Amino acid sequence: MAQRYAEVARVCERILKLGRPPVALARVPDVPAGVSRFEGVAPSSCSFWRHAEQGLFVARDADHMNCPIGAMTMGFELTAEAKAKLEGGLGLMTEVGYIDPKEAEHLPSLLPEGPLVLYGPLAQFPIEAEIALMWLTPGQAMLLREATGDVAWKSDVSSNLFGRPSCAALAVASNEGNVALSFGCNGMRTFTQTDPSLMLAAVSGRLLSTLGATLERADKAQCAMQQFYDQQQTYFPFTTKMAGR
Repeated sequence: MAQRYAEVARVCERILKLGRPPVALARVPDVPAGVSRFEGVAPSSCSFWRHAEQGLFVARDADHMNCPIGAMTMGFELTAEAKAKLEGGLGLMTEVGYIDPKEAEHLPSLLPEGPLVLYGPLAQFPIEAEIALMWLTPGQAMLLREATGDVAWKSDVSSNLFGRPSCAALAVASNEGNVALSFGCNGMRTFTQTDPSLMLAAVSGRLLSTLGATLERADKAQCAMQQFYDQQQTYFPFTTKMAGR
């Protein structure tokens, strides 16, 4: 499994020209052999995404409770303390006009499974990944969506492009088996130190077995089109004449 994901990660890094390695996560019933538990304090669920670049580890549901919204989107049962934090946080968000109170009931979440999550680099992931995460520029995101067929115009076209909270994109990608993009909320950018020029891409693990091949095809097609556009620019450089001059 790790060898297959290592190749997928290499293709993603090469074709998408990623500035950070892709990471992955999956809920697990037990801590895999040779993998350590997270020991420490995390301000949010998304802060684990950057920590996952450094190696494999397992975090418990309790480790996610400092950010109740993130814990909720991960499918965890909130503790009484986290529920109180959630109410206080939603109260503040509503007071400052950040969200509508009715939004909370529509927030997507992963299907509940267990209290443990395995995080780590996609290239080292030893089991079936539930979700892979990448930080992309708009151009890189376009190529990814071309590779997964999400830019085709059809009657039921759906953008799967979201704003806040960024962690909700994970639930959409996993539950629907596709790619979900998030512009990136302020919380995610604060806790992950993500550059303002980047957005989050959540890729369902169900797509990873074919992602390398589809990226290769999409990149080949995009390179061919780029040659056409460059020729067009050369043959017809933009010029203008002001009327009456």
